[in-house]
Amino acid sequence: MSVLGRLGRPVPGRLRPLSVQEVRGGARMVLCATLSWYLSVELGINSAPIAAVLPAVFTLSGIPLWAPRLGLYRLGSVLLGVGIAALALRWLPVSTLSLGVVVSAGYLASLLVRIDGVPSQQVLVSAVLVFGVPVSGYPEQRVLENLVGIAVVILLGPLLWPPDPCRLLSGRLDAYRDRLDRLLAELGRHPGRAPLGQETGHGAGQAGGLWQQPHDLGRDLDRARRALRWSVTHRRSAAALDEVGHRIQLAERTAAPLHCLTAQLQAAGGPAAAGPGDAHSCEGPGPLLDAVRHALIRALAGADPAEPIARARVIDEQQGGPAGSGRHDSLLRGILLLVLDRLDDYREAHFTGR
Repeated sequence: MSVLGRLGRPVPGRLRPLSVQEVRGGARMVLCATLSWYLSVELGINSAPIAAVLPAVFTLSGIPLWAPRLGLYRLGSVLLGVGIAALALRWLPVSTLSLGVVVSAGYLASLLVRIDGVPSQQVLVSAVLVFGVPVSGYPEQRVLENLVGIAVVILLGPLLWPPDPCRLLSGRLDAYRDRLDRLLAELGRHPGRAPLGQETGHGAGQAGGLWQQPHDLGRDLDRARRALRWSVTHRRSAAALDEVGHRIQLAERTAAPLHCLTAQLQAAGGPAAAGPGDAHSCEGPGPLLDAVRHALIRALAGADPAEPIARARVIDEQQGGPAGSGRHDSLLRGILLLVLDRLDDYREAHFTGR
C-alpha cells in the first residue's frame, strides 16, 4: 500500500495522480500481455508474437469483467478478417485494386460483428494486415497468436484484482448526487448565479457533462449486468447491482427535467428572463425546490424519501398553486412537480410495504 500511496500523490508538472484502480489495471494488462507472449513463444507459434499481446492491450483497457465477452468478439472479428484476406490472396493478385476490394469487404463484415452497437474495426485491421503480408502460413499464425492472447485474457484477466462493478457504479452515482446537490442548493439560493464558479464560460461543457452522467451510468449498468454472467467472483453482486440500478434509473428519469430547471434558474438573472407578468421571476421556487432537492438526494442515496416528499407536497399546497404567480414561476413549479411525481413512482416501486 505504501507504493500505491506514493503513486497516488500528485506529481510535479500538473500530472493527474494515479488511482489504485489504474495501477491495478496497468499491472493486469502487463501480466496478461507478457504471459501471452511467453506462451506463444513456448508453443512455437512465433518468435515475436505481437498479435498475442494485442488482446490484453485492447480488451483489458476497460472493466476486466468485460474481458471474456470482448475477447470472444475479438476472436470472431479476427477469424472473419483473416478469412476475407485469405480468400482475396487465393483469388486476387496483390494490387491496389485488390486492397480496395479487401477493405470494402472488411468494412461490410465489420457491420456484422458489432460490439455494443459499434462495428468491430478488428475485422478490417486483420484483413488488411494479412493481405499486406502474403506469406505462406501467416494467416494461420495470426489466428493462433490471437487464440493464445484471448485465452489468457478470458481465463486470467477477470481474476486479477477484479473490481466490484456495484461499488464502482455506486461511487460514480454518489459523485453525481453530490454535484447535483451543490448545484441545486446554489441555484436555489442565488438564481441566475453560475453555481460553484464552474457552469459558465469555459466550464459550460462541464455543466453539460453533468446531465450526461446518468445516461453513461445507465449504459455501464447494462454492460456490468452482462459482464456478471461471465464472472465467478462477482456473480453474487447481481442483487446489489439491481439496487444501484434502480437509483441510476431514477437519475436518468429526472436528468432531463432537472436540466431544464437549472437552465431556467441560471437564466433567471438575465434581462430576457422576465416577462411583463413575471414580477417575481428572479426569486426562484424557494422552499419547494429545497424540499424536492432533499427528497431527490435522499432517494439517490438509497434512503426512503417519504418525509421530504410529503413536506414538498405540503409546501406546494401552501403556495396555493399557480394563481398569483408569474409565468416563469409557474414553469419552475411545474418542472419540480414532475420531478416529485417521478420520485413518488420510485418510492412506491421500491419502498412501499417495507
